[in-house]
Amino acid sequence: LKMKERDRRWSSIRAELEKNGLDGLLVVTDGELERRGSFRYVSDAYTWLQYGYVIMPVKGEPILISSKEGWIKDRRTVPLRGGWVIESQPYASVVIDVIRELNIEKGRIGIEGDFLPTPVYEELLKELPGATFVPSNIVHELKMVKSSEEIKVIESGAEMVDKAFDACIEFARPGRTWNDVTSEVCRVLHHWGAEDIGGYPMSRSTDIIKTGHTYHLYPEAQAPGGYWMQFGRFLSFGEPKKDVREAWELDVKAQAAGAEKLKAGNTGGDVMRAINEALKGSKYAGAIRGSGHAVGLDIIERPYVSLDDETVLKPGMIVAIHPVLAPHPGSFEACADMCVSTEKERRKLSRITPGVEVIGR
Repeated sequence: LKMKERDRRWSSIRAELEKNGLDGLLVVTDGELERRGSFRYVSDAYTWLQYGYVIMPVKGEPILISSKEGWIKDRRTVPLRGGWVIESQPYASVVIDVIRELNIEKGRIGIEGDFLPTPVYEELLKELPGATFVPSNIVHELKMVKSSEEIKVIESGAEMVDKAFDACIEFARPGRTWNDVTSEVCRVLHHWGAEDIGGYPMSRSTDIIKTGHTYHLYPEAQAPGGYWMQFGRFLSFGEPKKDVREAWELDVKAQAAGAEKLKAGNTGGDVMRAINEALKGSKYAGAIRGSGHAVGLDIIERPYVSLDDETVLKPGMIVAIHPVLAPHPGSFEACADMCVSTEKERRKLSRITPGVEVIGR
């Protein structure tokens, strides 16, 4: 991403700080897979199982506390232990020193991110009694809508996942193990630049694939630039059982119905209701926990595709729709696709059709 994108984000954040009467923003991550998007949004620094902080004053330059480089020029490296191991304590003293240095130790400071260690919060209150710390949702709100530059990066990520699908079709055969196939998918994703891979639904087993087996390809990869991908397709080694094919085709139908509601002005609840309507008359219903969500620098962002989510869709939101059936069909999680919400209609990012891919017919 270019510096123009950085400037756009920082300008929007500062405008929200002024609007909310805040003197600064403390953005935190512990580097866990699902808790680093807000930190990345502000700093463009990639963290992995490491604490990182950004302290952004409403006026003046932000300061980054991290072992990783990013957009922020003033970076304070964290202590090392034994010359190479990043210290495991969460650096409360460093954060406190920076807040004082920025002269906001008596101001109102928003806390943003999904994980702030309790010892750090307690130390902030003890050492900075003149400051007021309040929860903030500024970055979470801003990063829901992607800029045109972000969408281009996400489109490149979708192309990376499509290449992994192509490679899977060429590689997967009876006689290989499930781990063979999953390893090949991960290899291709990393070859094309994946920063990380979640992919919890992908098969992990040393059992041998046999005719009659099925494989659910569902990689959750973090593409170059830090944007997460969600994509789900269904492979069958030989013609699948009739009930399995019917369940998958119903899931595809439900996904298409939900995707039609991905228009500005609708809500996540509207998308979920369309999915449930498409499932009427079958033995399945949409899972209570929902059937999709927005995706970006965090693998799960708002809005959610669930009945209780009334977040209004806006142009530029990237939403992954994956109708999870209840009862669970067992052989797959869901047909998953990422779509761009627009004023009039959604635009799907993957070029791969969602039909059952039969190998060795």
